[in-house]
Amino acid sequence: MSRKTLAGKRIAITGGAHGIGRETALAFLTEGADVVIGDVDVGAVRAVADQLTRTHAGTAIGLALDVTDSARFGSFLTFAERKLGGLDVVVNAADVMPSGPFLAESEAESDLQIDINLRAVIIGTRLAAERFVSQGYGQIVNIGTAAGVPAALGVAVYCATKHGVVGLGAALDLELADKGVTVSTVSSGSLADPEAVADAVVDCVLHQRGGLISVPPASALRAALRPPGGMLRRMFTRDGQH
Repeated sequence: MSRKTLAGKRIAITGGAHGIGRETALAFLTEGADVVIGDVDVGAVRAVADQLTRTHAGTAIGLALDVTDSARFGSFLTFAERKLGGLDVVVNAADVMPSGPFLAESEAESDLQIDINLRAVIIGTRLAAERFVSQGYGQIVNIGTAAGVPAALGVAVYCATKHGVVGLGAALDLELADKGVTVSTVSSGSLADPEAVADAVVDCVLHQRGGLISVPPASALRAALRPPGGMLRRMFTRDGQH
């Protein structure tokens, strides 16, 4: 039996300048897909796209993107469709994770997490779903974390946003399935590196798997069983929108 391939697949990825978004773009290009990546860090996302284009045969284009702005997000997807000749997959990978006690977190920090980690995922999912329902096929992949299933110390609002991402994906994978649209939520454990998450994203697209996918597979269980304490708290560091 011949191996499935992603050659010719057209992918749009948010948060493509760093971390999981960047590694996901690399993983898709390695599999023969073409990618358009967006990020609020304009210089970095363009540099990443240039580097990927030099080292891979596929197309990689980097664009400025503020995922909290629905009009700009829509323009980003329209540009990707035009440049790639269509769109098969949208990956919502942009997120931000400040850490610390809930009562010490400012309202602005909470709002930032809600805007980027949840509201922007809803925006991107809706914009992608509208396109995919219209064309009768497509896959949306949202990046969660194991913190979106159990709880974790020092990241209360972050956990809340990831619970939202998991719930959104679970509901929409059911709602959109009969319209030809698959919705996947890739949930990474605290020890999972970006490359492992990227590989899981590519694998779920390769096999069109919807629903909740844990990386590594038992990460959600381990997170639920891990006692609270300093080790977990020290793992959380502030991250940018990427």
